[in-house]
Amino acid sequence: MAKSQIFFWLLVSFIFGIAAVSFLPFSIPVVWAVFSLGGTLACFGSLRDGRARLGVAGVCAMVGAAGMLWFLRESRLPPSPLAAAVGKEVSIEARITDEPVTGRKSQRLVVRREGERAKILAVTRPFPEYRYGDVVRLRGRIERPENFSEDFDYVSYLAKDDIVFSMAFPETEIIARDRGSPVYTFLFGLKRAFAEGLERSLPEPHSAFMSGLLLGERSAFPDALTESLRVTGTSHIVALSGYNIGIVASALMSALMFFFIPFAWAFWLATAGIVACTMLTGAAASVVRASVMGILVLIARREGRRYRVRNALAFAAVIMLIANPKILRFDVGFQLSFLATLGLVYLAPLVEQAYERAKLRMFPVVRDVGLIRDSWNRKRRRKRPFLREVFLATMSAQLAVLPLIVYQFGTLSVISPIANLAVIPLIPATMGFGFFTGGVALASDFLARVPAAVSSILLGYELGAIEFFSQLPLASLEVRGFGIGVFMGGYGLLGWWLWKRRETNTQIPRQ
Repeated sequence: MAKSQIFFWLLVSFIFGIAAVSFLPFSIPVVWAVFSLGGTLACFGSLRDGRARLGVAGVCAMVGAAGMLWFLRESRLPPSPLAAAVGKEVSIEARITDEPVTGRKSQRLVVRREGERAKILAVTRPFPEYRYGDVVRLRGRIERPENFSEDFDYVSYLAKDDIVFSMAFPETEIIARDRGSPVYTFLFGLKRAFAEGLERSLPEPHSAFMSGLLLGERSAFPDALTESLRVTGTSHIVALSGYNIGIVASALMSALMFFFIPFAWAFWLATAGIVACTMLTGAAASVVRASVMGILVLIARREGRRYRVRNALAFAAVIMLIANPKILRFDVGFQLSFLATLGLVYLAPLVEQAYERAKLRMFPVVRDVGLIRDSWNRKRRRKRPFLREVFLATMSAQLAVLPLIVYQFGTLSVISPIANLAVIPLIPATMGFGFFTGGVALASDFLARVPAAVSSILLGYELGAIEFFSQLPLASLEVRGFGIGVFMGGYGLLGWWLWKRRETNTQIPRQ
């Protein structure tokens, strides 16, 4: 077995170990039993000739047990003195550890007391404005978070970020400003100034939608727009997940090549765009994870072979899980990012082949045109239509995340492929003019008017298209009762499809 294969299976074993203990009630003795069994197999395999695979399996079992132990360790917080005060009035001093989320009627502050790991989610009034790093005094009733829906484990969703307490509209007083990391203080300040520049340059709801595209901010979205995005299956474009960044990065690279920019330059420009987006959004953990997935999609297109990306993708997942193993089970954004990246890397060649076969069956004359094109391709690299590339990327990503979306949210957007094809081709251009508008507005609102005018035209079309498709009958179906069996069945079918085609599909076509 090649070293690269051994490394890959070790990474997968660590991920599988975390997944196993995330979903099943494993105890410490069981984990140690798995580790001991793996150690026995590894020793036996090293002592007997021709038992190398058995030895590798033993080491994989040990690494899987290490993943289990890591999850158990990170999921158990040290005892907090606040646990004894639950249900009582308290007065505490704490520092804001994340960027506040401001809505129309409230602000959400995540705070933590000095020397403690447990965090508190405090919902306050929209004014005054708070910032990352501020030290505040909170007076109010402290509680444990509660699930507000049977379909969503809100308590576990907060616990993945060590948020185990909550306070509803406490009396809040700012004690000190900007006591956080200087790097994050700068990044969040830059993000805030950039968002304010967009608000000054673009009218509503254009500025809110642009902030969603570039910064992932959706707190200012009207309820009607949020519902239209959900119905049309286009919410991902304002989520800054790997689903969004992967598709947009792929589309941006295709757009650059469409305008005769060399392949190598297009790759580095698209990568630089992802890095700039990450910095501009404050480099939050979720955005960093999504950006890593998006860059891996670009690397897959550059390298052209999936096996070169397989280890990188698994390694990136392991690094993210070491930082926070709870995201595998309780962070839907991470799940969507990872699965969408798998779709863009592994399913895209199969979707492309299915597309070509369908095209030849529907339009036989294309075969004759293809013969002429193949002759031309001997002298020149094939330039693929931009819309076709966007369509294939969108379909690949959506196919990869469809079982998860149906299982998690109970909805199926029938119109999603068409709506995405109508909107996504313009997203890279919209984001480009949006970056230009916000950047210029940092220096001069007057100079920002020209790119803002172009941005408004693009945003007007996209909002209009989303609204139009959301009004079509049966655009979205409510699908309830999907159990874990159906969820696993969907990914079982996708896995079988990939396995069946493994011999005939070893490359991702280079663009």
